[in-house]
Amino acid sequence: MTAQHAATDIGPGGGPEARPVGRSDFRRPVSPTEWSYLAATRLGELLVLQLVVEGTGAIDALALSRAVAQASASCPGSRLVRHGRMWVDSGLPARVVVADGRAFDRSTLTGLPELTGPLAEAEGRSGCEVLLLTGEPSTVVFRASHAVMDLKGTAIWAAEVFRALRGEPLHGAAGSLADYELLDALGRTGQRPRLGLDQRSPLAGRAGSGSVWRRRTVPGRHAALAAKVAAEVAAEVAGAVGGSARIMVPVDLRRHAPTVSSTANLALPVFLDVPAGQGTDAVHRRLLNALAGHQELAAGAETALARLPLPAAAALLGASRAASHARHRYLASAIVSNAGRLALEEFSAGEFTAATVYALPVHAPLVPVSIALLELPEHTELVVSARGAADVGERCELLLDRIETALGTAVPVSYAPSVAPPREPGAVDRLLTPGPDGLPSLDTTVVQLFRAQAARRPDAPAVTGDNLPWSYGDLDRRSDSVAAALLARGVGRGEVVGVLADRSALGLAGVWGVLKAGAAFLPMDIRNPAQRVKELLHDAQVRFCLTDAASADRTEGADCTTILLEDVASDDATVDEYALAAIAAAAPGPDDLAYVIYTSGSTGKPKGVQIEHRSLVNVVGWIAPFLRCDEQTRAAYSFSPGFDLSMMQIFPPLLHGGALVPVPGELDHVKLREMFSGLRANTLALTPTHLELAARLGLRPAGIRALHLGGENLTTASGQWARASFGPDCLIVNIYGPTEATVACTVAVVGDDASRASTPIGIPVHRTSVAVLDEQRHEVRDGELGELYVTGVQLARGYLGRPDLTADRFVYLSDGRRAYRTGDLVQRLPDGQLEYAGRIDAQVKIRGHRVEPAEVEAALTALPDIAQAAVVARRRHHTGPQALCAYVVPAEGAAGIDEATVRAELERSLPSHLVPSVVCAVAGLPETASGKTDRNALPNPFDEAHEAEKAAVEPGRPAVPQGHAAHLADTRPAGTGRDPERGTAAVIAGIWSRILHCDATRLDASCDFHALGGDSLAVLEMLAALGDELLGKSMEQQFLARLGSLSENLTLGRVVETVDALRSTS
Repeated sequence: MTAQHAATDIGPGGGPEARPVGRSDFRRPVSPTEWSYLAATRLGELLVLQLVVEGTGAIDALALSRAVAQASASCPGSRLVRHGRMWVDSGLPARVVVADGRAFDRSTLTGLPELTGPLAEAEGRSGCEVLLLTGEPSTVVFRASHAVMDLKGTAIWAAEVFRALRGEPLHGAAGSLADYELLDALGRTGQRPRLGLDQRSPLAGRAGSGSVWRRRTVPGRHAALAAKVAAEVAAEVAGAVGGSARIMVPVDLRRHAPTVSSTANLALPVFLDVPAGQGTDAVHRRLLNALAGHQELAAGAETALARLPLPAAAALLGASRAASHARHRYLASAIVSNAGRLALEEFSAGEFTAATVYALPVHAPLVPVSIALLELPEHTELVVSARGAADVGERCELLLDRIETALGTAVPVSYAPSVAPPREPGAVDRLLTPGPDGLPSLDTTVVQLFRAQAARRPDAPAVTGDNLPWSYGDLDRRSDSVAAALLARGVGRGEVVGVLADRSALGLAGVWGVLKAGAAFLPMDIRNPAQRVKELLHDAQVRFCLTDAASADRTEGADCTTILLEDVASDDATVDEYALAAIAAAAPGPDDLAYVIYTSGSTGKPKGVQIEHRSLVNVVGWIAPFLRCDEQTRAAYSFSPGFDLSMMQIFPPLLHGGALVPVPGELDHVKLREMFSGLRANTLALTPTHLELAARLGLRPAGIRALHLGGENLTTASGQWARASFGPDCLIVNIYGPTEATVACTVAVVGDDASRASTPIGIPVHRTSVAVLDEQRHEVRDGELGELYVTGVQLARGYLGRPDLTADRFVYLSDGRRAYRTGDLVQRLPDGQLEYAGRIDAQVKIRGHRVEPAEVEAALTALPDIAQAAVVARRRHHTGPQALCAYVVPAEGAAGIDEATVRAELERSLPSHLVPSVVCAVAGLPETASGKTDRNALPNPFDEAHEAEKAAVEPGRPAVPQGHAAHLADTRPAGTGRDPERGTAAVIAGIWSRILHCDATRLDASCDFHALGGDSLAVLEMLAALGDELLGKSMEQQFLARLGSLSENLTLGRVVETVDALRSTS
């Protein structure tokens, strides 16, 4: 290129004048966001996005001009002019200007006045232009008015120009959707909280009107880049002026609509309120949480500004700017914008080879600092823009120093995530090695595998228990009878059939009968309230529901036909040859649906996960060695059928010649003790919560060959207790997997390593893989937190009847693989295993069950006396299980909140794990600075310090969990209070005190176990203690029978009376 001392405008045909090259019919409305940018431009703000491409080799000015004309035609958003509130295609391509770049300082980004000049938008020109700089390195600058494009759109347009320069077919980006139109199409998630001018600048120092850019190139790529930069900006605010920082992070809406090809403004912000002292991991978690909650899909204040004429909007914005400058307070401390990763070959053509690409962020009017991030193959570009006094550039350099130091070691360019432990093969590796028969073919189904077992060993026991055992032949014949009954009623392939039965041989006949009929079974917990059962049946559009006689009343009023298992799977059930032929013809295929199982829903209603035969077959194949499944297996069937871990108790043993040992009814301490004895079952599956309960009960297992743990995070202490208690001959494994990945997708063998806080969740299993990704869906390096994505054959088909949720959670990665976003935070350990580190959202685990607080909150606010509700999980003590706690704000005019009444109402519609153990009435819910409920600020109702405080303030009342003392007193029936007498009452009060962590001397007969925070597992612990200290094991079952309901009116007085009555008659 020849040096030019004056900028020269090159026209599209090679002359100095630009002329129309073919106006299209392209037009779109000016979006509210763009209207606010136009208003800022009227105030003299330079709202111009600038993308700089540097490299080696020459670029011909005329060739560039022709390429810009071609790319502008395929990207009409680059040649728009405004007509009122519409953008229309001017037909004029962006002008190309050759400018003298010899004095351009590429660190301070000074010496090139064209960068600070306005765009030539007069005389019908578009709001875009291209600068071609003379001098070295060869440089092209793409400039675009922020009113017509966002940074991603600018990069799309620039890549199209280079595509034209290379003579390749153009991709085109002629989509007319902008942010708010896409927002309306996707569905808004509400209104962003109104923000005030209350934030401080991270640069401190003296205020001023000068504006600068500063650039820094950092080697390598950096996972969680935006979170790391945001954390350092917040730390700079805390160090300079104290207090928290609000960070604005623009989010590209194209992630929700990957088929949309548009250069328009398609970015809306999320705001992160970062308290002083909060580190990168916490900020990263907040950002992932915001993205998971689609917070960028909320509407902002710009919608109101867009209603004003442009002069009025500019005047209002100008008044805000003046107030901001006068007080040195801002809407946010900084904007951190990550434009993502770019491939340098996309910005190379002919002799020119791109070496780097970086972006100059705009100087936002109400935010003091903006940081633009771009990731290239071997390095990362950071550019800061800021306003201030003469030393603002120096302070920007100091901020960049801090960020560069924090980024530390980069992810190597050749980095690939660990896919197998880089060590000698251990227990997991050996168990994952297929045996001589290999893994089951994915072209088979569980029905085929079961029939093969039944044909090979028809007389072998399949189900054992108190009643006569069922052989494989019995289960095969009776389930054939169920299948024939369903087919005779017109059940079709893939239809969902309900199964509502206790853990029993009859229930298993129902499951296998549904599968043989080519249908999918919907397992439900018999302890679910009737309303919940009806809701699930309705949502799954069930026409037929199989039930045992004891559960049939729960389907009354449901819009389906109830079929009693006692009738269709009776002992004398027979199937004629015509029915057998019909069953054979209905046999499912690998792609057919096997079951639908419901999990708690973040939208306020449960969602049905659809699992296919192929997925279930894969789990059955790889997990068998970890359960030591063979003909000697006797597996306890103890999980609720509606809990997905029950699939691991049902299918692997039966498909490998073993037998199931049903554990019917409530899993109380008596049954738990029997399970641990090894007299009936030699294979157990437990949640870590049940394992902790067994440890507290002092149970000592015997004769157990295999134990698998799952459903919750397994602490190292619990794992070590299991390892020591079950002995060296028991294989103990920790499995992890969401319901959407067919129960389990990673596995670890529990060993003797006690060096970590929790047991790793292991490595991926056969035919599955995992990715640990940051908020940009880039792989993080080992040891860093990221969200876990699961891919492979075990992924669910999706959510039944919920395409919106399916599209949100089941996504496609950059390499084209379909993946499930788990919402779980993990890190990859040096040995290749994964370690669980928490959630990015509010979801919690209660006794192994997923609980979305939004579902419980929706049920609470549906009650007439409750206006607002927030639900969180809290621990009763440091090592105890989590309990669900609800905080409710009474509705206007409500007389008060009666906790017992609230719980009773919830028990009519929700399963037990969704009913809060504690309901606290509060005057209002605490909020973060951005207007969201601050769940961390909600008081812990089990805080012992607050219990003491309550006792001191109200000495005449029992010391109970915080927020409950006054309320509990109000709910006691008049005249029922009496101090526990010595003897039975004193012992029981001591038991309650030990389990619930309250003061025994302040308990009276009217105190309710549940109102004090006791959940079902605490009840089991209490019952076991009664058996040990007062009743003896011989009277435990009689006590349970006399006591009756364990979920209602479980008062101290009632327990004392039942124990005394039983002891007096024994």
